Amino acid sequence: MLDNVFLTPQKQRELKVFRATNISGDLNLAALAEQDGMSYVEFYRTFRSLPNELTADAPPDQRYSLSASAYRQQLIKQSVPYRIIYATYKENITELDQVLIELSISQSTLQRRLKNLKNFLAQRDIRLDLSRVRLHGDERQIRLFYWYLFSDVAEDVGNLVPQICQWLPTVSKYFNLPTNAQTPRQAIQLNYIQVTLGRILSGFMVEKLGYIQVLEVTETTALKKFAQEMEVPEVGLARELTWLNEVLRHSPYFWSPAEITDLPSIEGLSERLIAVLQLTSSTHYFAGLVNYLNSCINYVTTSDLPVVIWSLMTPPASKQTSQIKQAIRLSLPLLPERQVQLLTTNLALILAPFIEVQELTICLWLAVDPSIHNRIINSLKAFSPFALKIIDGLTYPADLIITSQALPNDVMTEVPNYQWENGKTITKNLRDLLELFYGIVEVKGG
Repeated sequence: MLDNVFLTPQKQRELKVFRATNISGDLNLAALAEQDGMSYVEFYRTFRSLPNELTADAPPDQRYSLSASAYRQQLIKQSVPYRIIYATYKENITELDQVLIELSISQSTLQRRLKNLKNFLAQRDIRLDLSRVRLHGDERQIRLFYWYLFSDVAEDVGNLVPQICQWLPTVSKYFNLPTNAQTPRQAIQLNYIQVTLGRILSGFMVEKLGYIQVLEVTETTALKKFAQEMEVPEVGLARELTWLNEVLRHSPYFWSPAEITDLPSIEGLSERLIAVLQLTSSTHYFAGLVNYLNSCINYVTTSDLPVVIWSLMTPPASKQTSQIKQAIRLSLPLLPERQVQLLTTNLALILAPFIEVQELTICLWLAVDPSIHNRIINSLKAFSPFALKIIDGLTYPADLIITSQALPNDVMTEVPNYQWENGKTITKNLRDLLELFYGIVEVKGG
């Protein structure tokens, strides 16, 4: 999702072509273009536009020196929207003219490039103030945005505000964390602490807390000395450390809380959701899913913050989303509408991987040009409401067999099959194939 926010359509195409061609040996650009749903001319031109230096020092099994993930991070960091966000976080940039000079673009061009970013931020009640090059809104949400973005592109926050490194050991001790992460969980916690310190040192502090607050940091002699050294108000620093404790110890962003508020209605909601959506426990421990749902629901209802602010997962269908909202209203009838909507959005994303998805098995027994093979697969995927399991060869049970030759006598005749006819055009073959495929989908309830 961040790709759509920070990368222009051209850069998104470059990343797509980069991923498709990052292999050694000869390239069949026509087949790759077909597979990615691009015209050959567009694919070829994009491929030729990739920087030549990417091929320098490439590993033997790859065409480029960078991985797709590293190239994506590089493109985002070079983008105008990212460089604006980078500027909003730094201490010493407060004038738009300074940013425009660094970017070498006009203000009108800048406004066009920031359209998607502004829409993205507005959905989270965050406003980009270009006149002062700053973000405004709920400070807790702003920090979550910085934390997610900088973590996603592997940005060293210490480079943006150098004083962070001075205070990180002191703050991390409050939460029994080492200065150098030993585990992935500690790494994301320390990243969030670094983002927090950068905002404090730039003069931005949280104004309100959540409502869990198992541990509230109180004013002590040590805290007073700490506040004086950082040159921030003592009461403000106490509030900051209390919020850090809450978000690090209780937010499902960082881990699922071991203890939750004992509210029967919350437990009832998780059980209702699992029953209504007919969630499967085959890929997840059932008790673990219940516990995670309980903690997520508790966090949203008490802290009024999203559990998932953005996700690369595909949300469930609208029908499932409406079922989630109905389950919330039945279990928590007095919850304000805003929190109902908040819970619905977040739980839909959380539950998406666990919702049972019907799958159709398609067997391909084809002796055709590879580009036709890929086109058949892309056509079926484009028009299928179900997940497709594509198998090369004859395997049972199957929902559809696509072949370019007569089937063996021992193949069960009741299995729907389509024989690709070389005497017909590709378009005609695909139309006839999809007509048969629609019939199978209708029988399956699609």
